[in-house]
This record gives sequence, C-alpha cells and structure tokens, in this order.
Amino acid sequence: MKKNVGSLLLLLFKGMLVGFGAILPGVSGGTLCAAFGMYEPVMNLMAHPINEVRKSGLCLLFFVSGAVFGFVGLAGAAAWLMELDCFAVIFVFVGLICGTLPELWSNAGKHGRGKGTYASLAVSFVLLSAVLWLLGRGGSVELEPDFKAYLLCGLLWGLSFTVPGLSSSTLIMFFGLYESMLDGISSFAPEVILPIAVGIALCFLLLPRLTQAAFSRHYAALSHGVIGIVLASTLAVIPFGEILTVRSGVIAFAYAAVGLAAARAFAAIERKISK
Repeated sequence: MKKNVGSLLLLLFKGMLVGFGAILPGVSGGTLCAAFGMYEPVMNLMAHPINEVRKSGLCLLFFVSGAVFGFVGLAGAAAWLMELDCFAVIFVFVGLICGTLPELWSNAGKHGRGKGTYASLAVSFVLLSAVLWLLGRGGSVELEPDFKAYLLCGLLWGLSFTVPGLSSSTLIMFFGLYESMLDGISSFAPEVILPIAVGIALCFLLLPRLTQAAFSRHYAALSHGVIGIVLASTLAVIPFGEILTVRSGVIAFAYAAVGLAAARAFAAIERKISK
C-alpha cells in the first residue's frame, strides 16, 4: 500500500510540474511528459480512453489531476515567478529536463538501436532547432484578445502536449496574448478558460490516435526522435546572452544543478517504489 501511495503522489507531483511548466515560455508540455515517461500513457488515454482507464486509470487520474492543477491553479504563480526571477525558473527547468535524459535514453532503446534510430535523433534535433531559430528571428504579431484568439491559444496548448518540443507559450507570446491569457486563467475568467479548454479538447480528440499508431509501428525511431526534440527545445530555452560572464554562468549552473538533482531524486524514488 505504501508503495502504491508513494507512486501515486509522485505521479501527482510530476503532473503538477508538467502543467506548471507548460505555462512557462519556451517549455513544452509534451517535452515534460516525455521526460517524465508519461507521453505514451497520456496519448494512449486520449486515443483509447476506456481501455487505458481500465489498465491504469488511478495512475492517470493522479497525473492528469496534477497537470490540471499545475496548469490552472498555478498560472498566477507562474506569472509571479517569471516576473520575480525568470532566469532562475528557466535554468531550474533546464536542469530538471536534463536530469530525466538517462531514463528517456533507456526507454527509447528497449527495442534496440541502429543507424536509423540515431539518424532519427539527429534529424529531429536539427529540424526543430532550425524551426525554433527561425521563429526566434521574427517579430511578433498582435491579436485582439477575444474568443477566437483564446481558441487559438487552446489549440496551441493542445499541440504542445501532443507534439513534444512545441512550446505553446512561446507562440502565444508571439501573438501578444500571453499576459492577458495568464491573467484570465489565474482569475478563472470563463471567457478565457472556455475557449482554451475547447481548443485543447479538439487537439486531444483528433491527434492521439495518429500518434499512437505511429509509435506502435516505429517505436525505436520515434522515441529517439523525441529525445532529439527534447534536446533541441531545451537548448532553445537557454538564454545564452545572459550567461556570458563567469558569475552569471556559475549562477545558471547552480540553478540547473538544483533541477537536475531534483530529477535524479525523482528517478531514485521511482526505482525504490517500483521494487
């Protein structure tokens, strides 16, 4: 019983980190799901909800509940932390993601590795890096904050959970909707939350079956591709222009070390619970 309770609480906390992290600019909800080993279970839940609930409903309930709370309940905290010390928040999450890479690598190789899997990792890394670089060079487009704009926010957020590496918050900032959206979520404004929920639901209804079918046929290649996406999106988050001095570099490393240590602690707890 203790092992079960411990694993469920760990899943709840992971879900909170995924939901909270998805709000932060540059961080992908799908990347965090993949980093915590929950990408496939969540996609399976969306593709075949009845079967997946029967199989691991309680675990998914705790993880999804944590993600919803992190996304909605901590939106105000995310805005406050980003305003207080954006630098620290970003590097802690960078360390957190890096700390999950050993498990990601191990899971990706459970069906073997070959030239094709390494090529998949390299291609996904290069392609996403190029896309993020091109987006970073562009200016911004201001959209009027209305139902259609927040529906777009929901669609982007749904995509960020189903497509690892896609940061919805970065794109939402590009459209000039980030601050008004965070304010609306933290104040539980229905005119903001409802269209976002509709957009997320549309993505969850339409995309997971395709994702699941692709993984069932090409698991090794796609799993290594996800690692490439995680690496590219993590590098894209790092504000290299702010760590040009020795002092700032050491501070950034210290923040990242905190995140990495937390991730390794989660992994150790998970191994202990699963024994």
